[in-house]
Amino acid sequence: MQHPMAVVSEDRPAARLRARAGSVAFVVAIVVALIGATSVTDRPAWIFRGAVGLLGVIGALTAARRSHRIGINPWICIATGVALWTTGDLVRDFALTRGASISHWTDATSLLGYLAIGIGFVVIARMRGDAASRTAFLDASVVAIAGAMLIWVMFVTPETTAMNSSLDRLLAAAYPLADGILIAILGWMALVPGRNTPALSLLGAGVGVVLATDLARNLAPRLGNDWSDVTHATIWIGYALIGLAGVSATRYLRDTTRTSTASTETTGRLVVLGLALLVGPSVSILADTGTVEAAVFVGVCSVLLAIGVIARFVNLIHENRTAHAATATSERRFRLMADSAPVGIFELARGMRVTYANSEGKDLLGRDIVGGSTVEMLERVDAESRARLVAAIGEVTDGRPGKADLKLVGTPDRWVSWSGVPVAVQGPHLPAAFASTLDITQLKLAEAALGRQATHDPLTSLPNRRLLLEALIDALGALGRGHRTGTVALMFIDLDQFQRVNDVLGHDAGDELLKTASARLRNAVRSHDIVARFGGDEFVVLMQHVSDRGELHDVAQRILDALQVPIMVAGTEAHVGASVGIATASGPDDDPDALVRNADAAMYKAKEHGRGRYEFFRPDISEKSHRML
Repeated sequence: MQHPMAVVSEDRPAARLRARAGSVAFVVAIVVALIGATSVTDRPAWIFRGAVGLLGVIGALTAARRSHRIGINPWICIATGVALWTTGDLVRDFALTRGASISHWTDATSLLGYLAIGIGFVVIARMRGDAASRTAFLDASVVAIAGAMLIWVMFVTPETTAMNSSLDRLLAAAYPLADGILIAILGWMALVPGRNTPALSLLGAGVGVVLATDLARNLAPRLGNDWSDVTHATIWIGYALIGLAGVSATRYLRDTTRTSTASTETTGRLVVLGLALLVGPSVSILADTGTVEAAVFVGVCSVLLAIGVIARFVNLIHENRTAHAATATSERRFRLMADSAPVGIFELARGMRVTYANSEGKDLLGRDIVGGSTVEMLERVDAESRARLVAAIGEVTDGRPGKADLKLVGTPDRWVSWSGVPVAVQGPHLPAAFASTLDITQLKLAEAALGRQATHDPLTSLPNRRLLLEALIDALGALGRGHRTGTVALMFIDLDQFQRVNDVLGHDAGDELLKTASARLRNAVRSHDIVARFGGDEFVVLMQHVSDRGELHDVAQRILDALQVPIMVAGTEAHVGASVGIATASGPDDDPDALVRNADAAMYKAKEHGRGRYEFFRPDISEKSHRML
């Protein structure tokens, strides 16, 4: 059994093909009917014209089927309007060819067509549902009312004076209002942000052709011309375009993907509105308003114009309030996010002046940082970091991102990473750059800890073998530079009874003993000497600038005395003592490893002679006493 979804999937291409075939057939039919309506005369012309109107209605109803709107469907209103227009035109043409008078019902039918078309476009405008569409509709309505008043003054007033019937004059005065509806439609399409779809463009073209035909019908008698042949053709072209718009319409008549972000209060738009407002007083002064119809028309248009202007300003106030509320909400949201961010955020104006700082930024660089310049920022940075900050700010000023790690003053070991980014779009009211500061104190402490672990003993915090050898190489190299005085000596120290303490009291006690011994060694040597743990219970002292041999004797004796005093570990007095071997360098060409071996050999010699003493290295020390390190 075939799955139902497979059937639907197979039918979709066929459905699209049928829809295209139907659209092509409709276009061919409307073109044929339009050719007949504009070229054939007498009775067949009515048939073709009726066919054009009927196809226009069918096209609009076709769009109504595709609409997602459940309530008032704009395409049904447009189809009704085309049907009323077609009926009125056909009845009028039939009456003219028979020499009969045109019934008032014919005018009423046509006017109702304008009203239906207008309602349809009001629904379309409301379907957008945004402030820009509402503003465009109000502006177009004000311009349309002014345009209706001008049409009345230019075309209708001269004709109403020759009319005897008040009803004829009222119907004649109603046509400018109907044309005003078309002007409002075209004005809304021109002013609303976004891009017209092909369907809405065809719809606007059809409405524009109908409006142009109405104006041509009123203008021809004033110029002494007869444009009836042209107007009979163009009016049906307008209906055909509306029908084609319905066939090509989709659910959405406006492409909002390219909505303009420009303000609706442009200078040209405000000028047009101002001129529209002047039309009412001008018509009242210049036109003949002595008749009842004129008074009614001017009064109705003036009321509508006043309502439109009031609505426009009410809408403007509403938009401003909405915009201010949205701006305030956006600013509160930004401040909440910025103040909640774990980084400092700064806005920098020209001259690198701080115009905004969030809570974290104020905590890092001071509560009064806002309003300060680069100088104030530098005052909060440690002296060794100021050059880096100046260089980073210089890069931002030149239009490049800048970054620097800075140590702050006033707090022990407080570090931040400062990053600045210039603003790409420059403007008089825009910031010049944005900056951020991230607290990297823990990262710096971790880096320092890692670095210390690489060069220091973790138990005693003394320099390790690696750091000692680096310092020894530097010390030997310095012997041959400048006016250095004295010599370099190395003392190799071994705790005599450490292993026994370790075996009897345990490793924890041994560790405590090593800590105490290292502290005593540090206190026994000179302030600038380096005491390093070489491994196990072995320590090495690097002495520079030794003036004479007596100075070595004094330091060695202080070391022995310091370690001879019992050390309390695990509640027990431990007597350890030490043996010290001393080796001195003769010049910068001495081998550092050889110097360490010599000191180690001398220390071994001290142990052989009874421990608790120090020995100087001599060349006659047996090679077998050297230990490989």
